[in-house]
Amino acid sequence: MNRETLDEFGATLKTGTVSASRPGFARVRFPDFDNLRSMWLPIAYPKTQNDQCCWTYDIGEQVKVLLDPRGEDGVILGAIYSDADTPPVTDPNKFVIRFKDGALLEYDRGTHTLSVTGIAKMIVQASTEITLKAGAKVTIDTPEAEVTGNLTVQKKLTFLGGMAGSGGDGTAAKISGKVEVEGDVSASGSVMDAGGNSNHHVH
Repeated sequence: MNRETLDEFGATLKTGTVSASRPGFARVRFPDFDNLRSMWLPIAYPKTQNDQCCWTYDIGEQVKVLLDPRGEDGVILGAIYSDADTPPVTDPNKFVIRFKDGALLEYDRGTHTLSVTGIAKMIVQASTEITLKAGAKVTIDTPEAEVTGNLTVQKKLTFLGGMAGSGGDGTAAKISGKVEVEGDVSASGSVMDAGGNSNHHVH
């Protein structure tokens, strides 16, 4: 719709602040309309049908609204930054979503780095499969990690802090292939030789 069409129908672009809010809708107060408060107006989103996205505006958030001639109906086009509410970054290479509780999702196209910080818990759930792939290295930096299902390592498994385990089905470990040990081997039970014969000596 061009400017002439907007003028013909009397549509106006106004700036206001959110006075009430719920997912998908908000009411807006307009200072230059004697603080007139709008009806519940829909918020414009990128997608709302088969694919959906949604966020709820905060009370007092500044928004741009396209109103009809009577100021009764319209649509909230989006929230805007101002001197009071400044952008969270100054680097044009950064895409940022920052939340009130301090959580931050940031992608820096200059350094090709995606960062997720300030969260207390992350849940990633897939119905079939999740693939994590890196060209060089993946580091899991945590005091403790737990795998609730089977774990398969296709290449060399290296551990530096020791290893402990128990056999839930009666077999604690089963290794097919040659085993080399540098150091003592201690066993509280029988040690079987290659022929399956028991050797009670402790090596």
